[in-house]
Amino acid sequence: MPSIELQERVENTNKEKNTTERPIFFTPHDFMSDAKVSAYYQHNATQPRVSFKVRRDKSTRTSPPSPPNDIVQQVCGNFGHWQLRTILLIFLCKIPCAWFMACIIYTAPTPQKGDYYCRPPSAPLNASGAQEITTYMPAWVRMSQPVSDERGTDRRFYVDACNIYEEQLQRDFAASHANYSNPFEEPNVEQLANGSLVLRVNVLPCEHFKHNSEYISLVSQFDLVCSRQLLISMTQSFHGLGAFIGNLLAQHALKHVNPRRLMLIGMFFQIFCGCTTGLVTNFQLHIYFRCLTSIACTVIMSAGQVILMDITAGRTKTIVTTLSELFWGIGLILLPGISIFFDSWSYLYLAISASVIILIFVHKWIADSPRWLLRRNKLDRALEQLLHSAALNHQSIPLDLEQKLAAFAKQLQQDTTKATRYWSIWDKTTDRKYIFCIHGVWVGTIILHNVTLLMIRTMGMEYIHVNTVCMGELEIMGLSEVLGIFMGLYFILYTRRRWLWSGQLLIAAGAVTYLIWMVPNTLKLSRRVGFEMIFWMFLKFATAIAFAVLATCTGEVVTPEKRPTLMFSVVTHSRFWLIFGPTISVTIQIHYLIPITVLASLAVVTGILLCFLNRAFWNTDQPRRAKAPTPNTYRRNSSAELLRRASAGTKLEFYENPLTISISDLWLVNAQIETITEQDVLTGEDGEKEAKANEAPK
Repeated sequence: MPSIELQERVENTNKEKNTTERPIFFTPHDFMSDAKVSAYYQHNATQPRVSFKVRRDKSTRTSPPSPPNDIVQQVCGNFGHWQLRTILLIFLCKIPCAWFMACIIYTAPTPQKGDYYCRPPSAPLNASGAQEITTYMPAWVRMSQPVSDERGTDRRFYVDACNIYEEQLQRDFAASHANYSNPFEEPNVEQLANGSLVLRVNVLPCEHFKHNSEYISLVSQFDLVCSRQLLISMTQSFHGLGAFIGNLLAQHALKHVNPRRLMLIGMFFQIFCGCTTGLVTNFQLHIYFRCLTSIACTVIMSAGQVILMDITAGRTKTIVTTLSELFWGIGLILLPGISIFFDSWSYLYLAISASVIILIFVHKWIADSPRWLLRRNKLDRALEQLLHSAALNHQSIPLDLEQKLAAFAKQLQQDTTKATRYWSIWDKTTDRKYIFCIHGVWVGTIILHNVTLLMIRTMGMEYIHVNTVCMGELEIMGLSEVLGIFMGLYFILYTRRRWLWSGQLLIAAGAVTYLIWMVPNTLKLSRRVGFEMIFWMFLKFATAIAFAVLATCTGEVVTPEKRPTLMFSVVTHSRFWLIFGPTISVTIQIHYLIPITVLASLAVVTGILLCFLNRAFWNTDQPRRAKAPTPNTYRRNSSAELLRRASAGTKLEFYENPLTISISDLWLVNAQIETITEQDVLTGEDGEKEAKANEAPK
């Protein structure tokens, strides 16, 4: 039966019965003609079903007109095949972004002592005119560079590769120290009266270095050792600067470009900047393009997050928001498997950048944001998205879909003009102390989330790209993050006080991490690193839980209309302070355990702030679990309740079954009995007073 005839019959029925009804819903097959419908269902067992959902008014009262319903959610549903495909493709974009952030672990590993030394100005020539590097270098290093005071055993000594004797630059220095061969004797040393040793020669910092490691890293190509080692932290700071700028740029670009197209632009930009970052031969250009690559990554993730929040609803939106960081951890687990195939940092950058090409090919299956299209009055494209969604999810479509879309678009445009300003989150609707607190929690969690991972490179692995121990470290950190995300999802869905649980775990992780100082230095290097990784893993696990709770539940602090503004504020604020986060690694010059101690202290402070948020915000949707009574309590209170119900003065209309009672009511039996007893006593006293009052006239 054609859909037009169905609609006419329903309209005639409505006129006769003088009732109001909802629009008719039909399946996408009703767009076909009658001949196509009959031919289609000849090959199918099921017949076309058209359901008429009529809501009749039971009263004659007129109610005020309600605002248009969310037709996007009504057609798309909370979750389906259409949403699942888009969610998985957007989640895959997280993997290259995680690689770009964590690749510094493999592109700039911490060099061991002996992997580099000061480069000599020139080497003597042999008979053929070539420089004798192999035989000249050890002798030159032994004569020109001071011996370090750090000596592990009586068999081992370390040459200070960062400094050089000033006299070595003079012509006669080699001749005057030609007989110097004992490394335990420092030349030109004078012992003072107090017993201290003073060099009588000037020591100058070395400017150029010679590297003998097999792996070509940023450290070996740009001489990032000694005093220049701080520049490694600068590269990561520029990556944080790119994340900060990218967040602002994406927020502004989304006002003019739809999220789906913005993701595609970011992918092309990420490929270009990523490949250029790995091919440049100038360090200044390297950190510049690394910042641009970070901007592209942030734009992709921000645009994808807008799509995810628009196509999901209800419980699905909570789960998707929490699990959005899951593929970040998966990317960390996969990174060691990629780096093992490359012996140069340039090739690693090219491989990571080339992986984004795959995302460009699958980009056509990523859905656009229907509400964004409606806000820009692009009804045809929004209608196309909704029809495609209904076809994949097998949802019903109202016949007046276009009219509803137009009404809903007008409502969204009005809401856009009434959008809350930034300073509205500080208007004391929510106490400002909680607003400050949530900003501080985000700063601490973001720094812990990113910097904790980067501290792996300071653990002193010799060749980090092929060392199985360090590969296991990064995989363990990624696995800890994945487990932490699932634990955070459990706290969000099934506990009332998720702020309290995540804060207490973060405090416990920070306190336990202080015990890392108790690991003895006399252990074998691999064994000592294994013990230290236990503390790093626990800290990363607790940080992932806190980050999952923050990403999902931050909006609870303010009213619904202010939640986008608050999320933009906390993310921008935290990414700004992330720029200075990598400078924590500078403290490794004092002691290699100072960075993790600083991070542990930050975890304790962040955990305390999370517990403070629990004072005012918790999950009220999750019911409180009833406390089970003891057998004695059950016998005493149940007997009292049975006696009370059996008494003549007890009213039973509040109980459906007089022989049953809930666990929570069982605990309140004593209080109820006391209240009832007081009421009976008062009733008896009032009755006696009335009787006396009646007898007085007599």
